[in-house]
Amino acid sequence: MAPDNKDKDQKLLWRIHHWTGLYAGIIIGILCFTGAVAVFIPEIDSLILKNYYSVSSSTISDPSALPSINNALAETKKQYPKMSGLLIDMPEKAGQVATFSFSVKGEKKSDNKFYYLFIDPVKDKILGSRDRQNSLANYLRQMHVRLYEGFWGRQLVGLGGIAFIVVTVTGFLIYGKFMKKQPYPKIRKKNTRILMADWHKILGITALAFNFVIACSGAWLGLQPKLMQWFDIKAPNDHEFDKVMDPKEDAKITVDWDEVFKAVRQEFPGLKPGYIRASEDGTATIEIHGSIEGQIYEKNINTLVIAKKTYQPVFKCDLRNASFIDKFYSVQEALHFGDFGGLGLKIVYTILGLVSAFLSISGFVVYLSRTNKKEKRKTSPLKTTFIYSMLILFVLILIAMISMFIGYRQASTLAAYIINGGLAIFLVYSLWKYILKKMNPKASLPVS
Repeated sequence: MAPDNKDKDQKLLWRIHHWTGLYAGIIIGILCFTGAVAVFIPEIDSLILKNYYSVSSSTISDPSALPSINNALAETKKQYPKMSGLLIDMPEKAGQVATFSFSVKGEKKSDNKFYYLFIDPVKDKILGSRDRQNSLANYLRQMHVRLYEGFWGRQLVGLGGIAFIVVTVTGFLIYGKFMKKQPYPKIRKKNTRILMADWHKILGITALAFNFVIACSGAWLGLQPKLMQWFDIKAPNDHEFDKVMDPKEDAKITVDWDEVFKAVRQEFPGLKPGYIRASEDGTATIEIHGSIEGQIYEKNINTLVIAKKTYQPVFKCDLRNASFIDKFYSVQEALHFGDFGGLGLKIVYTILGLVSAFLSISGFVVYLSRTNKKEKRKTSPLKTTFIYSMLILFVLILIAMISMFIGYRQASTLAAYIINGGLAIFLVYSLWKYILKKMNPKASLPVS
């Protein structure tokens, strides 16, 4: 290839990297920062339960003993006779509590109430309750997965993942050759732009493999609902059953949970139940979703479904016997959150996640430094970046406070206004800049 063509290709890569990072940098930065914290959601939630709610499970004297929840569930039904949609979450480790989450319908949809009870699966009793939606764990999960915006927040996260892929790949193609000429990890301190540019390049190359994995898995997880709908993709544990009775009769069937846990141990050895749901739609089934120790797959992707009356198996999804495609599908979430390698791997994920968040900040500083003279800004690039970063951090904390102490609905409404308002302002600003550029071509920004 001729030298001038190589130069053109390099400039094109630079433009793609520059504009993708500039326009998607805020979303990428927020996702990387919240993701760095979100990997510790189970540990954070466990500490809150022990120190704020003062709840923990009793010690099991016999490690082979089965959990027991019959009495706790009977007591729950007495307190909430109109409960529906019961979801039972089992503890991941000894000493942690199980939980019952369910709803009680009101006269209007807005009057529906949601409950979340702590259960000791050893002594089989209710320990307390909290509002699940208003918890810190739920805030971290919702902010990272959908930016706390229910309508199209998840799609924005998926698009942010695609932008992250573009930035990662173009960054490698641009700066890979540059890093061969510069001793690693040498940082030049000539001025702010060069200093931040060197940090940007070196940290970007260091976290390259991590960023690529996180970007690809994040793009898939964000766009997953739409992609599965458009291309008729089925999850490995997807299953449908015929209705065999009236849904009301199905909901009235009393389940012996001791028999359920016995059936799980017998029919699916090695399965550690994560969450359990009894049908209320007339199929008369009980779904047990769980994990198998040592597997690098999405939590609770392995599934056993048993009949509600006989406790006999009617469906089983064991990823150990699944196809390569199903295994590849199921590994994405585990790779994205790093919850398969213990505490050490989570710490590595957190450090690299914060590094990736810093790349958005350093890239913005470099952009401001490049254009500072042309734009004649009064505020220094570092100060401007600091102000923007603190403003974004303030918004994240504000939404967290509203979510935990006022309500999930109010927090998600605020997030929707901020995201949709921000997108509207961004589109108007971009259109205005485009029009000005067409009217005055000489005012266009330099590309190198």
